Amino acid sequence: MVNYGVALARAKANRRNWNEEEYTSKAIITWADSEWEYELEIENEDMDEDFEAWIEKHAEELARENAEEENTTFEEIIGIKYEYDYIDDDAAFENEYDSYAELEWECRTGR
Repeated sequence: MVNYGVALARAKANRRNWNEEEYTSKAIITWADSEWEYELEIENEDMDEDFEAWIEKHAEELARENAEEENTTFEEIIGIKYEYDYIDDDAAFENEYDSYAELEWECRTGR
């Protein structure tokens, strides 16, 4: 089995944009009632690629639900902003490597 350091070096050498890919981490929906503006923050916990499309489709529904929680009446969506974060390729690689190492160990020991 290739040790962790060598495997990581090979993986990084095969990909130029290591730890440079971004994903949408959060959406901030700004909506208003007759007197105030409100901000509703929604986290993209699963790092879903279709997060922005899902937010665009459900923004009004989410704002209406938030208005009920705030005991007010939803009137309009002012705008939607997105925040971005980098994908941690090191953590993903470590998880994959650990899974592979465990599988190899189980195959060798007959478990």
